Amino acid sequence: MELVSESVVDPDMEELFRLFLDEAAEGGNGTFSTEIAKLPTPGFQPSKQPLHYWIRDTSHKAFYLRDNRLVAANLQGENASQEEKVSVVPNRGLERKKCPLILGIKGGRQGLSCGTAKQPRLQLEDMHLTELFYKYEEAKRFTFFKTYNGSTHRFEAAAYPGWFLCTSAKANEPISLTAHPGETAIIDFYFKRK
Repeated sequence: MELVSESVVDPDMEELFRLFLDEAAEGGNGTFSTEIAKLPTPGFQPSKQPLHYWIRDTSHKAFYLRDNRLVAANLQGENASQEEKVSVVPNRGLERKKCPLILGIKGGRQGLSCGTAKQPRLQLEDMHLTELFYKYEEAKRFTFFKTYNGSTHRFEAAAYPGWFLCTSAKANEPISLTAHPGETAIIDFYFKRK
């Protein structure tokens, strides 16, 4: 018998989308128009800044920077201050119900990009998330569809379907992308607003 996973509403994400999108795309009756969201609204600037989250894999490894690469480790004591929070804004050009999030670090000043090659490669690019909010095509490589099962979250690359943000089972290894989750690649994360 096959188990069917039902989508669970993530109230925190609903708030994020409301903050960024509804102020530009609400049509008076409280409903969201995807057609309006896909069109640049002349003169519209979001009044909000990226929201920030603590992210840990299911082995409780946190993200931190080492040699300009994002890596995961159990950070304790003095090392806890090295933890990078993940900053997010919605991608207003993609379907809202898929929870498309533009991810970054350093308060939203660096984006997590999947690159543009045939195979994705996670890298950091200097690009402010609020600028990406307006750049639909460019934003796609920084966008991840977030799914939520009630306790953990997964982040699938919008530009590379079937590829997920992952950590290694080993500590101090770079954060990367995988199309083959399993014992060596952890794709489930705890994701909590800071």
